[in-house]
Amino acid sequence: MEDKCRIENQKSFEKALARAEPMGKLSKFLFTHEKELLESGKLFNITHRGSTSAWLEAPSSVAPDGCTNVYRPMGDLEVRYLVEHKLLPDTQPYQAIIEGEVGRAYANKYLSGKKWTDTEPSTVVEFTCPKDLIEQLKKIQMKVEDGALSMGLGNKAGGGLPLFNKCLADGTSTFRIVKVKRVMPS
Repeated sequence: MEDKCRIENQKSFEKALARAEPMGKLSKFLFTHEKELLESGKLFNITHRGSTSAWLEAPSSVAPDGCTNVYRPMGDLEVRYLVEHKLLPDTQPYQAIIEGEVGRAYANKYLSGKKWTDTEPSTVVEFTCPKDLIEQLKKIQMKVEDGALSMGLGNKAGGGLPLFNKCLADGTSTFRIVKVKRVMPS
C-alpha cells in the first residue's frame, strides 16, 4: 500500500505542477519562510487557475536507512513556532503525526478540506525520524485513521512530545515543509 500511495502522491504533485498558474496577488500573502522556500526551489507553486489560495508543494523525500517519514498537518501558530524554535510547541492536546506516504496523503486531506480540525491547518510538515523513535511512540499510543498509522504526541494522546522534541533538538530528527495552503485574508 505504501508504494501505491507514493506513486499516487507523486502523480498528484506532478499533475498540480503541470496545471500551475502564476500566483499573482496571492503571493503577497505568503509568510516570509514560505517565500524563502519557494525562491530557493524547496517548494513549488502549484496554484491552479481561479484559486483563492496560494498553494505550494514539494514531493516527499526518501528517508535514509534506519529512518522513516512522518507527517503533520499544522496551523500557522504551530508552524511559526517550529520554524523559529526547531521544536514542536506543547500547545496541542493530540498533536498527531502520521507515518509514511499513506500519512502524507492523510495529512494533505486537512488542507484540501476533506478532513477538518479546529486548528485550521495551513501546512503539512514532513519529519524524518529514527525508526526506533517512531516504534517507541507507537507503543505509547497509536491508532489507525483512514488506513494511516497515527501517533498522538500531545497530553491527551500518548504524551510522546518530549521524546519527539529531544530528537529534533539533537538533530537525529529533521523537518521540512512539504505543502502550504495560504488563504487570502477576508
